[in-house]
Amino acid sequence: RSHWVEPLPPELTRRFLGGAGINAALALELLEPRADAFAPENCMIFGLGPLVGTMVPGAGKGNVTARSPYGRFLGISGHGRFGALKYAGYDHLVITGRAERPTVVSVADDRVTFLDATDLWGRDVFETTDRIWSQLGARTDVTCIGPAGENRVYDAALITNKYAAFARAGMGAVLGSKNCKAIAVSGTGGIRVADRKRFLKASRKLFDLIRSDRNLLEWRRLGTLISLETFAEMGLYTKKNFQSAYDGGLLEHFDPDTFAGQIKEGDVACLGCPVGCKHHVRVPDGNGGEVRMAVSCMNAVMQSFGTFCALEGWSEVIRCADQAARMGLDFMSTGSLISFAMELQQRGLLTPEDTGGLRLEWGDGEAMREMIHLIGTRQGFGERLAEGVVRAAEQLGPETAPYAMHSKGLGMLYDPRVRLGSTEVFSQFTNVRGHISNVSVAMVERTPEQIRRYCEKIGLGREAVDRIVSPDGYNVGRLNKWTEDVCTAMEILGVCMFAPFQRLPLDLWAEACSAATGIETDADDLVRASENLWHARRAYNLREGAGAADDTCPERFFSEPVAAGSKSFAPLSESSFWDLVRAYYSERGWDEGKGEPPAAVLDELGLLEAFRR
Repeated sequence: RSHWVEPLPPELTRRFLGGAGINAALALELLEPRADAFAPENCMIFGLGPLVGTMVPGAGKGNVTARSPYGRFLGISGHGRFGALKYAGYDHLVITGRAERPTVVSVADDRVTFLDATDLWGRDVFETTDRIWSQLGARTDVTCIGPAGENRVYDAALITNKYAAFARAGMGAVLGSKNCKAIAVSGTGGIRVADRKRFLKASRKLFDLIRSDRNLLEWRRLGTLISLETFAEMGLYTKKNFQSAYDGGLLEHFDPDTFAGQIKEGDVACLGCPVGCKHHVRVPDGNGGEVRMAVSCMNAVMQSFGTFCALEGWSEVIRCADQAARMGLDFMSTGSLISFAMELQQRGLLTPEDTGGLRLEWGDGEAMREMIHLIGTRQGFGERLAEGVVRAAEQLGPETAPYAMHSKGLGMLYDPRVRLGSTEVFSQFTNVRGHISNVSVAMVERTPEQIRRYCEKIGLGREAVDRIVSPDGYNVGRLNKWTEDVCTAMEILGVCMFAPFQRLPLDLWAEACSAATGIETDADDLVRASENLWHARRAYNLREGAGAADDTCPERFFSEPVAAGSKSFAPLSESSFWDLVRAYYSERGWDEGKGEPPAAVLDELGLLEAFRR
């Protein structure tokens, strides 16, 4: 076991700026083509943007990039609690190889040590975190895996301080394959900025604008449930594996005011965040005790274990989330797996005999919690689901494949039949990893004029705006490129992309970056770094054998309508869907048939040789 420190090559910071951008370039360079995700050679690349650790509001976002267990697709994930690495003096951390025995990688300022974790192997995320805190101190940030990561469950997550998850990409399984139980980070150093006076001025302006946001306190009160009522009325919350959808009646079971007044007992914030949109929650455990936990995204808890599986009530879904978090599982994909199995049982394609006697009926919380445990430990029927919904369908038979609702192997969050005009929904299919790549104003219905004003606000010229907006509407494929770039610019800087931050002008974020780094950066530079990131990520997928055919959605969306209460939504037109995908490729400057970045662009970025390996 060894470690060493290298300086960041200047050409990487010039082309990709930092954080997730540099991670994307390093992945193409460092990851061996077409190798096994669980091979020792796979690298886990953690990166933090140039603003992380400073007093810029919301600057806590970290990124991890590695080869995903899902084969052809790059694994990417992020959260807001890995910033202690900056205080230890590092922008990036790369882990490769495989330890002979279970290990904790400890980074404490300039001291990197490898601690024996044999006594931690087999323990859940919460117990592991507590034990490391008792050994290294409560100010240490602990990012660890649970039994799911140890057992290389494809949807295993890395969880920091019991709640912040590097999820949606199987990164927990990759860390587990390295016999690494946890990464423990603490730092006592400061962050030196290039121009203190200029930096303070930019930071104060950002803080003032965020504090003036009329929705700030509501974001703190409800977090990601802030749009629950609106989304329910729109029909955005899918039910029973996308067979139907909820309408406003959902609030009878998941009332946001009940959550804020009776379930939530405190606020939780990411590093450097003045909003605090995460929550401490407490509910009865059903056995005379209680469940107390921190939740990063309450909307994901409600959807994954509630609407997906027709389970009703805050207490029920939080108990499921507690079980999944302890196992170290991705909430969304786990909920999708269980809803898939429930529909199979509903249709007679799966029997209690197949599941070891477990009856997976809609709305049965006890069965769901048992299934979560079985998946995390690869026991019984959980072994079938442990390698994701695509492989599960392959093992269970071709007749089950139509009910595997996924994009690039990952369970989906939103139904495109209900709101394909949202870049957030559309991006599930074009994103290199199959999950949502951006949030934007288009999540709710917008007029062409509103979209035009948004495009002008983020700095698009007339020619680009005219490609996107017409008198009759707008092209979500083309718009998606730009909303993606705005959100990715935030991610590269290390800043949260949620609405209170994203609504602020890009040039103000660029000003803070310039003052912090001493490298003059404007809004165009941020967009350019975002574009370069997407070129690199796309090139990786193409090199590994993925292609345009993977940027699609399940057949159910092309062949079946869906109802949300009294509303009905028609199936998607497959030809129109592909027109939007090709428009997205075109707006990115990629080949419209293959979605391939031009060789000249990759060459200019220094990535062509790695792409052609």
